[in-house]
Amino acid sequence: MQKRSKGLEIQFAPVSLDPQLPICGGEPFEQADHPITYLHFHPCLELGYCYAGSGVFAIGEKILPFKAGDVSFINPTEVHLARSTPGSRSQWAWVFLDPLRLVPLPAGEAKVLDPTTLAGASFNNLIPGDRFPAIARNVLRLIEELRARRADAAPALRALVWELMVLVQRHAPELGAATAPPLGDYRRLAPALAFIAKNYAAPIAIGPLARRCGLSEPHFRRLFGRTMSRSPAAYWHDLRLRMASSLLRTTDLSVLEISQTVGYSTLSSFNRQFSAAFACAPRVWRRRDAG
Repeated sequence: MQKRSKGLEIQFAPVSLDPQLPICGGEPFEQADHPITYLHFHPCLELGYCYAGSGVFAIGEKILPFKAGDVSFINPTEVHLARSTPGSRSQWAWVFLDPLRLVPLPAGEAKVLDPTTLAGASFNNLIPGDRFPAIARNVLRLIEELRARRADAAPALRALVWELMVLVQRHAPELGAATAPPLGDYRRLAPALAFIAKNYAAPIAIGPLARRCGLSEPHFRRLFGRTMSRSPAAYWHDLRLRMASSLLRTTDLSVLEISQTVGYSTLSSFNRQFSAAFACAPRVWRRRDAG
């Protein structure tokens, strides 16, 4: 873990992989609803399967809602953390692996195993199981093989990982795959990102955010725009609206209560900005999702 400074930061979460069979995990995990107060990353690919519940993932500059049946796909360059819907807990299993070391392929074919192109601001790391059932089934079979601990598991695991990477690469255009920004840029912005994630319902000021990162305001604005593909204010507005969209999907709170929860002073302002971002009113969004 990096040393703490004035702000909250990105943490390194090591994962020990067997050199002979670099894949592990699969155990049941209960994701709490604690606020996102930091982001972390691993030195390997992280897969997840959501068995029950809902919530949001903060992945780099993205806030992505999840639900039961979804698969998470997070490569080593993307900082992230999950949070279940407030007042609930979601059920997951995580798998950590190095596909390039796990599956021996000729050099010309090995690029299909490289997860680093499956990332970036436009990439949807939360793969809906209802839209991509073959990917969801594959990850479930991986988890089952890891839990069974059979003596002959190695060839089955290698075959499943090979199949998974082919499937994800095949659907990469639909998932919006692109190259992620350099991890070092995320580290520089980590105190600001963590502060916004924790305090998204309150107005933000650029000066204090820049000071948390040890940067001048102009440098902070440039770095933030380059890394997040938007201004700090636009990122903050998007975060609040995505949190609201998740609450509409996963709770029975009224639209007024949700608007107040995510920090809007008036319902009319919330309705106007939500409609502009999602091309429909919050009530229509909720009914459409339920249908």
